[in-house]
Amino acid sequence: MSRDEVGRVASKVMWLVFRVSLTVAGFLVLFALLYPVFFIVLQSFYSKPSLIEDPVKALGMLTIENYVRAVASPEFASAIQMSLLISLLTVLVSVVVITPAAYAFSRFHFKGRDMVLYIYLILSQAGGGFGVVAVIALLMFLLVLSSYGVPAYGWHVLPLIYSAGLVPFQTWLLKSYFDNLPRELDEAAFIDGADWGTIIYRIVLPSSRPAVIIITLFAFMSAWGEFFIANLLRVNTIGAYIYMTAFGERGLQDPSVYAALSLIYAFPIIVIYMVAQRYMGEAYRLGIVKG
Repeated sequence: MSRDEVGRVASKVMWLVFRVSLTVAGFLVLFALLYPVFFIVLQSFYSKPSLIEDPVKALGMLTIENYVRAVASPEFASAIQMSLLISLLTVLVSVVVITPAAYAFSRFHFKGRDMVLYIYLILSQAGGGFGVVAVIALLMFLLVLSSYGVPAYGWHVLPLIYSAGLVPFQTWLLKSYFDNLPRELDEAAFIDGADWGTIIYRIVLPSSRPAVIIITLFAFMSAWGEFFIANLLRVNTIGAYIYMTAFGERGLQDPSVYAALSLIYAFPIIVIYMVAQRYMGEAYRLGIVKG
């Protein structure tokens, strides 16, 4: 075998080793990402002993008893109802407030418009320590309102808080979509005598169905998944209920029931993502992420 042939064989072997190494690394990353999900799904179907205490014995004890125990609690039913109410109200407030704001930023040029948009952009990207400071400031503000007799503590303030947090990011999203709609729709309706409310909610919104569905789903998921502020305000949402089940005064009584509760908690979000796939694709195609 000549030197050139040996070099080609060595190159092919090295390339094969490189591909095999990448494949193995990919499977390891995939396993690391899916292992917690796989573990919690298995844990939810087993009674004591848990997978941690005796994994061999637990594998022979498949049961749905944990889900029955999870949903049988009156506190669980109350938490589900509270979360649904808060999430739906958050969706309603978000759509009513964000839609005209996004339309105004898209169609009109007024003093301070660009500055407000940049502030929205900064706020939509802020998090971490800034988010913690914002929560502390929010709680202090609610405390001051309460001292003046304003009913600022309770479940009724959560939709307003969640909607306010969604305004910067979702206004940008919807504005970018409105930028791609032809202005002739608005002008024709205005010539026919339609007022601004009719133009926005009866003409622009139906023409922006993918974008509106996306911000609606984002609003619902944000309200459904939040538990930190709800827990601080002592509102019994499903997130706060599961948190208190694990880390509250009662402590973690049964890890299998906690796993079942966690999967029930995540199920609506999984369904929403599955349903929203077609609308997300259409929204991206039509420019919701531009700007």
